[in-house]
Amino acid sequence: MEKGIFDNSTISRIGLGTWQLGLKGWGPDYNGDELVESLRIGIRNGLNFIDTAEVYGMGRSETLVGNALQEFDRKQYFVATKLAGFNSSSRMVRKRLTMSLRRLKLDYIDLYQVHWEPSIYTSIPELFRELENLADEGLINHIGVSNFSIKTIKKANESMKYRKVVSNQIKFNLVERPSHDLQEFMKMNDIKLIAWSPLAQGFLSGNYSHGNRPKGAVRRINRLFSEANFTRFAPLLEVMRYISEGRRMTPTQIALAYEKFLGVIPIPGFRTRKQVSEIVASNSISLSKSEIVSIENALEKCGTIETSVGLYPRLVPNFVARIGALLI
Repeated sequence: MEKGIFDNSTISRIGLGTWQLGLKGWGPDYNGDELVESLRIGIRNGLNFIDTAEVYGMGRSETLVGNALQEFDRKQYFVATKLAGFNSSSRMVRKRLTMSLRRLKLDYIDLYQVHWEPSIYTSIPELFRELENLADEGLINHIGVSNFSIKTIKKANESMKYRKVVSNQIKFNLVERPSHDLQEFMKMNDIKLIAWSPLAQGFLSGNYSHGNRPKGAVRRINRLFSEANFTRFAPLLEVMRYISEGRRMTPTQIALAYEKFLGVIPIPGFRTRKQVSEIVASNSISLSKSEIVSIENALEKCGTIETSVGLYPRLVPNFVARIGALLI
């Protein structure tokens, strides 16, 4: 039984998320070469946990990550990628893994995650037994999930003989959290919380306000950037600004440092070298007790938004969802 892999000091406490390497919806300054070089800067400076997925740009993100990794020794980075929910079946998983390995130019994946709970027509036991077979063959080091419920994680673990789910990647940041029950279950079962959207798509960065809304399509459709939420979370945003000014840091760095303190692994996205350098600096920040108390007092006033792990319409057969994804 696997246990405590994320206690390994060689894995960075903050990772780099690469959704944007395959997606042009972040705004007009999208540049593939800049993203690849930014990723390399992160790895050179100790951010060696790299997260991607086959569905990000339908393989484009994995390809760019693979290109970026070529200048590094294999032991210098820890790669996590994901099997799309609509490809999650025992029949397809080997083929999809092989394609990810080819794009990433790797012989094995450090952490292979099922991206979201598959269709109800998929056999979870068969899928995870096949994942265990692939791990036994050395093609996967560890098995994880993303956006999974307690019930489905239990079913996955019961399906495998020797291995266990070691992580669950879910939306987690200062203002958006999964249910308390899911968080407690993961702690009790040594399942690491990998936090996607750790900066709430920039809501916590200090770059946006009532009068300065984001321009990119991805953020424009995010209801978090509403007038009501800027008002609701004003006490928290003010505390973050106050701490960051006092420390001569940025709100982004304070948010990531706080999440690191909580024991989750945040995987912020990036578009530029400057943003990666900001994330690199946050990796060495430790907040004081008084700063932590200030943040937590503000959170008590504001509350948090409980997020759902059910991102995928599970009643839809995989082949229908697969066709639909091609139209996005």
